[in-house]
Amino acid sequence: MSASEESAESERSAKSERSAEDERSEETDTTILVIDNFDSFTYNLVEYLSEHGVATPVLRNTATVEEVRAIDPDGIVISPGPGHPKNDRDVGVSTAVLREIAPEIPTMGVCLGLEAAVHAYGGTVGRAPAPIHGKAASITHDATGLFDGLDDPVRGGRYHSLIAADVPDAFAVTATATDDGEELVMGIRHREHPIHAVQFHPESVLTGVGHDVVANFLDIVSGVNP
Repeated sequence: MSASEESAESERSAKSERSAEDERSEETDTTILVIDNFDSFTYNLVEYLSEHGVATPVLRNTATVEEVRAIDPDGIVISPGPGHPKNDRDVGVSTAVLREIAPEIPTMGVCLGLEAAVHAYGGTVGRAPAPIHGKAASITHDATGLFDGLDDPVRGGRYHSLIAADVPDAFAVTATATDDGEELVMGIRHREHPIHAVQFHPESVLTGVGHDVVANFLDIVSGVNP
């Protein structure tokens, strides 16, 4: 190998090492546990979270509270899914997580995750005026928590036939959408605990600010955005 070739090889090696170091520097020690309610969107959420360098273990909702605690997550995401939160077979461990773990560990519910939070704290989940599956809606919000720094309104992808009919006093409504003149709950946050949830799907291509919503949740986990 000539001196010039050796120099070029050395430079390429140095660049490769720097690239690897840069990639490692983007990784964090944060672990976000995703509770999978047997939904096709779950791994879209995992992908959005992983883009921030966090570890994203996934547990099906058939897991136990002990298995959730064993992971020792910094944050929890409760995925969308079919069914009704009153049915244990539909939400599994999600209800126990919301009641027993989420008061201490920042938790974000998505779609069924929001409905499960409402039901777990004594609210009522009922039928939406009309089932919506794959429609972008205009969503008005209060610019706090998951919506911090976002334009108002935002577009959110809706995929649901249930809605929070009666939100318990423990939660503040953070976002709404209007459907045939009726105001529907699209976002909530617990008044005392770090529990946040949205009815729409941040991980849908129909939601233009989905990555921002996920980033805001990670800021909540890290304490940047209380």
